[in-house]
Amino acid sequence: MNNSVETAKKLNEVLRFKDLFINLKKDLRFSRLGKPFKTSENNYFLDSGTGKVLMVNENTYRILDCLWNTDEFERLLQLGMPYEHLLNGLQEIEEAVINENILQMPPIKKMLSHRDAPSNQTKIISLEITERCNLRCDYCIYHEGESGFRTFGTKDIDLDTAKKAVDILSRSIQEDVYITFCGGEPLLRFDIMRETIEYSKKKLSNKKVFYNMTTNATLITEEIAEYWASLEHHATLISLDGPEWIHNQNRVFCNGNGSFQMVMRGLKRLVKAEGEKAADNINYNIVLTDTSVETLEKIQQFFRNSEHIPTGSSISTSYQLNPPEKTSYLGVGTEGDRKVSEKIRQRIDPLIKWSVHNLYSGINDFDKEKLISKNYLDKALASIHNRMLLNEPNQQFSMNGCCTPGVGRIYITVNGELALCERMGPSPFIGTVNEGLNYEKINKHYITDYMEEAIEYCNDCWAVNMCSLCYKQCYDRDGINMSYRHKQCLEHRVKVEQRLALYHEILEKNPESLAHLNEIY
Repeated sequence: MNNSVETAKKLNEVLRFKDLFINLKKDLRFSRLGKPFKTSENNYFLDSGTGKVLMVNENTYRILDCLWNTDEFERLLQLGMPYEHLLNGLQEIEEAVINENILQMPPIKKMLSHRDAPSNQTKIISLEITERCNLRCDYCIYHEGESGFRTFGTKDIDLDTAKKAVDILSRSIQEDVYITFCGGEPLLRFDIMRETIEYSKKKLSNKKVFYNMTTNATLITEEIAEYWASLEHHATLISLDGPEWIHNQNRVFCNGNGSFQMVMRGLKRLVKAEGEKAADNINYNIVLTDTSVETLEKIQQFFRNSEHIPTGSSISTSYQLNPPEKTSYLGVGTEGDRKVSEKIRQRIDPLIKWSVHNLYSGINDFDKEKLISKNYLDKALASIHNRMLLNEPNQQFSMNGCCTPGVGRIYITVNGELALCERMGPSPFIGTVNEGLNYEKINKHYITDYMEEAIEYCNDCWAVNMCSLCYKQCYDRDGINMSYRHKQCLEHRVKVEQRLALYHEILEKNPESLAHLNEIY
């Protein structure tokens, strides 16, 4: 009888914490309040409201994980955990709620917007010089039916439109401004590029102007290289996927022939013209379609050993862009969400896994500074290192990773239409070069509509304060369509969880290697 009484007493002590659980949830799912995660040696809990990461013991981790997955307090009784351990874990959580202010992120009622941002702060204009391209890369977003973007067209921007785009910068209060030339392949109309640059030198004489170009490099002549290199502030992003046999798998001319030799010819000319500034002024972008260890190491060796790629050059890597998919919302932490997340977890971010293996296994002698994935890895770790960190739960929520429409960057199409940026795909335009920015459209589509749609889903999400997702791929031409966003959100949460574990794994074993992340934003 005494044992039964003692058991009932302990059960009542456990159930006392149910009220705390209910009060913390506020009629929403417990999973929105944080995320349990593990390294190889320790258990942790990320608190969504403060950004704090607390180390917890195994029993406390099991309790938090059970509440996160089931959203039912009574399911703790099915863990098979001795009552003493269960009580100790719940008491530890209660103490952290009181002393560390965790598990108290308020429901999202509104998001901070930039509705009242000044209208003359544009810093970057990206000019679509032409819809045409001399290549037909297999993964290009402009192939018919790919990603909802336009198909390859025949139009070029006219000089008058380009000049009107420059005029937007002339009215900006920014002292440092950027003009980016893109396409299509912008060098198909180098004549328009050059005239636009010469016009901007006069029109923007009171500003510091940086010129950027994204190119496949096949059309770079000695004349183009010398002119471009003569500009005081400029940078080139060259699309180069690795050695010839890898590059030519996807980056091909219209007749199917590989472009590698022509790319290298153009690159050599530009490197020669740049001289000692080549490493600083020429950057490279790799699109990965094959992420096998063998392929990644061949790409690494190419960029490390090529005599035509200066030491210290910046290299960016990205995965092939998949067409947006309309998917149903599964909720966060639900059984359906967990099943899909597990499938994603098995395949996502192979570049990170390869990077960590090479940097910390000691198998290869790769220097981190020369690793092709250095920038990608640094940004991934910096997203954790530089996360929001508060003593008390934040009360204000940003619009995820969204920019300020029309302020930071404007993309100008060949027709003179203004869009948010070149990565958006089909979406409502925000003005024209003739009429300027249309603030009614901006406020409707990119502030009011976005906020109203996003809050419903962001309110469920434990990663809301670590979200870098922006307007990209959640719109169609008519406006916002969040059914395109749900898969992205799910994949992003998996990435954040994996990066939390990776960051803390490194923090446990080699914290000094993370110091440089203070300088990455």
